[in-house]
Amino acid sequence: MKILKILLFSIIILIIVAGYNIYTQNQVKIPNSLVQNAITSKFPIEHSYPFGKIKLFNPKIYFENNKLVIETEYLNNVLNDEINGTMTFTTDIRYETENSNLYLKNFQIEKLTKENKEINLDKNPLIRPVLDYIFTQFEKKEIANLSNIDKFKMVKDIKIENNKLTVVK
Repeated sequence: MKILKILLFSIIILIIVAGYNIYTQNQVKIPNSLVQNAITSKFPIEHSYPFGKIKLFNPKIYFENNKLVIETEYLNNVLNDEINGTMTFTTDIRYETENSNLYLKNFQIEKLTKENKEINLDKNPLIRPVLDYIFTQFEKKEIANLSNIDKFKMVKDIKIENNKLTVVK
C-alpha cells in the first residue's frame, strides 16, 4: 500500500512538471535592458499645445505590479512661464503580429510634481487632458520593430508577466 501511494504521488509530480514545461516552453523572456533602451531612444518628447509647450526627458524605466513604469522629468513652458518637475506613469505593452511592432498602451498618470512638490491632479483638471493627448500620440508610435530579429518571426504575443516582458510563441 505504501509503495502504491509513493508511485501515485510520483506520477502526480511528473504530470505537474511535464505540464509546466509544456506551458513554458513557448515563452521567452526579453531582457529589461532591451525595453529600457527602446523607450529611452524615443526621448526627449516635445509637444506643443495652445498656450505652451511641454518637453519630457531623462526617463527611468522599470517594471512594477506587472506594469511598465516610466518616471521622467518635464519642462513646461506655458504663457512664458517655465515649470519643471517629474511625472510618473504606468503603461501596458501591445504587440502587433502583422508588422512585429511593439507599442505602449493604456497610459495612466500616477504622480506629478512641480518643483519637488506633488500636484493633486483632481484639483488641476486641465493637466490630465493635455497629458492624455500626449500619451495618445506616444501610443501611436512603435517603441521597437522586432521583424528583423529571427527569434520574433513566429511570435504570437508579448506581455508583461512577473514584472518581465514575456514572448509567447
